[in-house]
Amino acid sequence: MKVRLHPSEREFGAVVDVVYRPDPVAYTVELTTLRVPAADGSRILLSVADGDAAIGAAVQVSNAALLTSGLAPAHATDVAAALADDHPRLPAVRGTRCSSTAFVTAWSALTGAAVELTDVEPLYRLVDLAAPSGVAGESRLAVGREVELLVDWLDAFFVEAFGLPSDRTARRAYLDEIAVADGDIVVWTAGSAPVSMARVHAPLAGVSRIGPVYTPPVHRGHGYAAAVTAAAARHAHRRGADEVVLFADAANPLANRVYQRIGFTAVDEHLQYAFTPCGGRDPAPSCTAT
Repeated sequence: MKVRLHPSEREFGAVVDVVYRPDPVAYTVELTTLRVPAADGSRILLSVADGDAAIGAAVQVSNAALLTSGLAPAHATDVAAALADDHPRLPAVRGTRCSSTAFVTAWSALTGAAVELTDVEPLYRLVDLAAPSGVAGESRLAVGREVELLVDWLDAFFVEAFGLPSDRTARRAYLDEIAVADGDIVVWTAGSAPVSMARVHAPLAGVSRIGPVYTPPVHRGHGYAAAVTAAAARHAHRRGADEVVLFADAANPLANRVYQRIGFTAVDEHLQYAFTPCGGRDPAPSCTAT
């Protein structure tokens, strides 16, 4: 087994075709991540090969979480060793439960980094859309004059869902990324006023992902989240998607019930862990996984 760091997206393209594209539902995050240019130009493009054949992959963009879903647990130790010298301060890892947990164990043992489980997100696939009935209002695409409103909503979403500090500049950049990636934002309006939103990724390898979905607290309890998610799914199909997927927060049972009620079924579960470097290559006594 050989681990390789690739210097360019062009060279890594052959790995993407072999590892990620055959299952675009499972690797929806990796594929959409690779579609958008890194803001600071930095990427980790890693493959695992058996002889000349790629059998695994991991990617990281702009110092975000390392995406490990393309790695088998058996790859974790070799991948951690390959990254430890040049990338000793990985901030986080995200992937399927088995891939992320295996890498976290190997990374912590090798580097001494402390580990914290920060997010658990079921991956849902749309099986048979059952749009809610009786919800007041209608859907449409967001328009340019709503940029400030969308920045407000996205900022509120990231603060509420992930505990991030308010950062309107970052949310504005996020909106720009949506445009660069040819994505859309569907809004639900009631009485002509926007009350809920859902981002829709442009179809890639036949798959479109929805998210984030956000309804301001003042508008909750009226079915708008279910309605806008169903509208986003219809929009994804109109744009040519064969499959529609989304992630939910496992700690938000209401959101999970909403998605299940309108036809989504959980097909996997992704975990995100944050690392706190302890310095050095030997595990420190104070650095234990949680």
